[in-house]
Formats: sequence, structure tokens, C-alpha cells
Amino acid sequence: MKNYLFILICLLFACSNSDEKIPENILSENTFESILKEIHLAEATFELHKTKGMGKAKNELANSYQNIYSEYTISEEEFKLTLEYYSNHPEKLEKIYDKILKGLTKERTTLNP
Repeated sequence: MKNYLFILICLLFACSNSDEKIPENILSENTFESILKEIHLAEATFELHKTKGMGKAKNELANSYQNIYSEYTISEEEFKLTLEYYSNHPEKLEKIYDKILKGLTKERTTLNP
């Protein structure tokens, strides 16, 4: 039974249209990649700083989010809609995360030769 369920899920993903046009209210893959990278870096900084004081770290994280949204002239709602869209299109989200990881690895190699 588990094998049939697994096969069904694989078929659903295989039949999905990966060339589907992204709706107008959704950020492009490249823009979302940049924003998501910055969001994750801000969250990593939060994890480092929360040992020094949770309240201050939360404020810094909230400020970081707002700065990122301002930099890309988007709202939190636009970010959430885009995140939901790409979460419902896992092949696209995986592609975005692959690019983020490659970029971070390249930056790390450049900083620590």
C-alpha cells in the first residue's frame, strides 16, 4: 500500500507543469531567491544573538525583516503569498534553494580560501 501511495505522489509531481507561468502578484524566482537568502541570514543572526537577550534579538530580527522588505519594495503579505506559491510548487522551491546554497558556498569559499 505504501508503495502505491509513493508511486501516486511521484506521478503527481511528474505530471505537474513546471513551465507554468508565475502569477503577476508573485515575485520572480530570482527576486524571491535574493529575499529568501537575506531572510535566512537574518534568522541565522537571530539564532546567534538570542543567547544575549531574547527581546533584543527579536527586535533586531523584526527590523531585519522590515529592512529586507523595504529594500525590495515589497510587503510582508507579498512575501507570504510568494512563499505559499513556491511551497505549493516544490520543484521551483527546490531550484531556488539549490541556487541559494550554491551562492552561500561560493561566498564562504571566497571568504575562507
